Amino acid sequence: MKEHLITFLFFLFALTVKAQDKTARIDSLFQSLNTDGELSGAFMVIDSGKIVYEEYFGYEDVNKKNKINELSRFELASVSKQFTAMAIMQLEEKGKLSFEDEINNYFPNLKFKGVKIKNLLRNTSGIPEFLGWDASWFDKTKINTNKDALQIIENRIDTLLFTPGDNYMYSNTNWLLLALVVEKVSGAPFANYMEKFIFKPAKMKNTSVFSARTPQANLNNYATGLAYDAKSKSFTSVDDFPSYNYVKYFDGMYGPYGISSTAQDLLKWNEALHQHTLVKKENFAKAITVDSLNDGRPIQMSEGLYYGFGWIFTDSLLNDDKMQFHTGGYPGYHSIIIREGKHQRYFIALINKSNTINVYPLTSAIDKILRNQEVPKIERETLSEAIVLMEFQVKQLLGIYEYDKHPELEFEITADDNGNISAKLSGQSAIPIFPKSELELFYTAVKAELKFSKENDQVNAVTLYQNGQELKFNKVK
Repeated sequence: MKEHLITFLFFLFALTVKAQDKTARIDSLFQSLNTDGELSGAFMVIDSGKIVYEEYFGYEDVNKKNKINELSRFELASVSKQFTAMAIMQLEEKGKLSFEDEINNYFPNLKFKGVKIKNLLRNTSGIPEFLGWDASWFDKTKINTNKDALQIIENRIDTLLFTPGDNYMYSNTNWLLLALVVEKVSGAPFANYMEKFIFKPAKMKNTSVFSARTPQANLNNYATGLAYDAKSKSFTSVDDFPSYNYVKYFDGMYGPYGISSTAQDLLKWNEALHQHTLVKKENFAKAITVDSLNDGRPIQMSEGLYYGFGWIFTDSLLNDDKMQFHTGGYPGYHSIIIREGKHQRYFIALINKSNTINVYPLTSAIDKILRNQEVPKIERETLSEAIVLMEFQVKQLLGIYEYDKHPELEFEITADDNGNISAKLSGQSAIPIFPKSELELFYTAVKAELKFSKENDQVNAVTLYQNGQELKFNKVK
């Protein structure tokens, strides 16, 4: 008996040492990414159902007065989509709607037909991305809501980009409409529904549908979104960037984003999913099961990445024991949650500085550590410094540039009265770019560069360098 006890105690000691080794390696990774003290966010790693790493870096505010802690709330950006999907799944489970319902049943003033709730959930609707709409369609003097967006859809969107179900196209507009469906069916405001049927049952006390810019907003423990200004060589609130002005007048929208939460609450969310607290196991499985387009092809974001109900997954098999994740990106914020059921592994990263770290290599490094594998070196994104261009140098860059292989894909280069330059790709919002030379400019919101070229001393083209690809756009006006 004594020998069995010694063996058991040794086994426990071995497990403890192994866990400590993982914790030390993860901590070493994060310390290497924070040598300049500019890493800012909440990070949590769970292995075998237990927390092996939980750490908070940086500050909630631009003045560095309030340190990020376990109560700090972050805008989840697109991680919010899985919560919106859960509300739809709950209503479907209760028989109050069907995934096959056409949304015209809920919004009869729409000018197009054939879009079903399942098309919204899987981004196969063909409804254009609202973040790429003409800004003049919105009232920029107020905080717009989902109902404002619905009016624009009803009045301005006559046709779809493709027949519903024919293709996959990520569109945040789908999720605005899903949130409105929740309100229509439940008879309650989206925020109230989420609190009563999702956040409260999951014991998520510090999570809410949240608009930071409304007069009544409680900003205690709220991590402000920050971005790097290459001109001032410092981080500042995204509200100070003219090109990010839309975050102010879009701040009343919810469904695709608009939920704030903490790392600890997201751990409770994972537990609620694991225990099937919110919907039955077989119904949640639908969220992470591959579905097909009209021609039988699987619905994929890209090769090997499948899109479910607010979740992305890599395994096409029909089971619920697979890796599921979603990232979130919005001016000032990056986030990811990733869960894997077999080993009860879960990783949460909530970041309130846009330009510090890419969550994908970070997640890969964490995964390597948990699997006791060698971790490739990862580095923080370089915070480049900008130069100041003369007025005539700025003006020569401005204009419309077309991609010769797909003329409908355009770059529009603009500048404000202070010479701040922005680049807008078709269907996307304008993003600030900064000059490092007369013809070379870089992004800080994403890892990409633009290089302009001249012919007969006139700028005639621009090439986008991103993710190892080069796309050349010719100037047309």
